[in-house]
Amino acid sequence: MGFSPQTKMNIKSVVIITVSWTLIGIFLTLYNKALLSSPNFSLGPSPIYNFNVQLILWSSISFVGGIIGGTFLVSINSKVFRKKSFRYALITTAYSFTLMFVLLLMIFITIRAKIALGETATFQNMIDLILEMLTSFYGLANYFLWGTVTLLTLFMLQVNDKFGPGILRKFLYGKYFHPKVESRIFMFLDMKSSTTIAEQLGNEKYFRLLRDLFSHLTEPILNTEGEIYQYVGDEIVISWPLKRGLRNANCINCFYQIREKLIDLEEYYNNKYAIKPTFKAGLHHGNVMAGEIGIIKKDIIYSGDILNTTARIQSMCNEYNVDFLVSEDTLSLLKNSNQYEYKTLGEIKLKGKKQLINISSVKQI
Repeated sequence: MGFSPQTKMNIKSVVIITVSWTLIGIFLTLYNKALLSSPNFSLGPSPIYNFNVQLILWSSISFVGGIIGGTFLVSINSKVFRKKSFRYALITTAYSFTLMFVLLLMIFITIRAKIALGETATFQNMIDLILEMLTSFYGLANYFLWGTVTLLTLFMLQVNDKFGPGILRKFLYGKYFHPKVESRIFMFLDMKSSTTIAEQLGNEKYFRLLRDLFSHLTEPILNTEGEIYQYVGDEIVISWPLKRGLRNANCINCFYQIREKLIDLEEYYNNKYAIKPTFKAGLHHGNVMAGEIGIIKKDIIYSGDILNTTARIQSMCNEYNVDFLVSEDTLSLLKNSNQYEYKTLGEIKLKGKKQLINISSVKQI
């Protein structure tokens, strides 16, 4: 069984963190070597200094630290920090880093003592070296340096979540600085009876409901390789590049994985809000213009008639008393999927549009 898209993204993040931290460790070793070799800044290295040993040790420790720290940060960020404030994430990470730093420093000094002193190294020697390192300028400098690297890594993970998986990279590459045409699938996912529920719960509790829902629905969206384009009130706009959305019928599977997730959480929502949240959705595809917009608050937006059409397809769900409507244009690319039953509803005129469009309802078999 292969990894889920969510797991693949986490593994990729850990790999990037590990490689980055290892390169930082190598750079710092080279930098220290340059300082020790400079007559303007140093009297020279001590007799026991060995550059090759230092390079191997620091690159190894950076590599191991990257794997351990990266796995911890990525895992805890996806499972815990996404539901907490950044302040909570910052403090928790700072405490965890301190413990990991001391542990790795103890391992490093133990190895270093064995190499430098050989068989003459005693347990007391190692304790003295550890205490000396922890209280020395060199030890404190490394603590604050790697602490900063760790917190910056956390910050980048949080920023990546803010923009959505892959979007930060597109910003950094300037992929959408110049507008470009893309073929995309869009799903407009809207909570049913939202007005009634809002009146029942009141503003504050209704907001908490939306926060819980959007948090819980993130997993099935990511597992079907979707991108959360926008939150609009109680509505989520999900998007896929055409090939990714068609692959394994991701764009259809997304809706039913969301439904299954909510079924699993029925007791939670019933106990906390005394409701059973359900969603309706419309799905359509086509070409859009994609590009950066804004000066102070930049964003990547999609514009084109396809978004209006998808929104109006979703609005027809109530009229046909169904939960999921798909345009025939999009469905024609997905009919090789035998997991679902499709029912053609015919050619309809959508509000505000002259052109007729064929739609079908989708039902899981």
